[in-house]
Amino acid sequence: MVSHSVVVTPRAQESIRRIVDRLRATISDQTASHVLKGINNAIRSLALLPESHEVEHLISDEIIEYRRILKWNYRIIFTVDKDEIMVLVVEVVSSQQSPETLKKNLASR
Repeated sequence: MVSHSVVVTPRAQESIRRIVDRLRATISDQTASHVLKGINNAIRSLALLPESHEVEHLISDEIIEYRRILKWNYRIIFTVDKDEIMVLVVEVVSSQQSPETLKKNLASR
């Protein structure tokens, strides 16, 4: 089984930080830490079999195929580079965010 390197973009890192900050402010430090750990574990799990996760057809196009992994109420959006054996995590968003908004945000990066 091939292990992929996993890279988290600055944009995705910032999204995670905003999620954690919002949870700290509105719920608790404990919840924020729990969610951060869960998201990070999900991201690390992408090193093995990243292509087993669902394609996000509504935001993918003929150039870029986006995939997702769900962790609680969050979608971790990533691409797989088969040549480089690498996973690139490009965004982490609420699972309630519309695909149209997500696609627009990804296009502006």
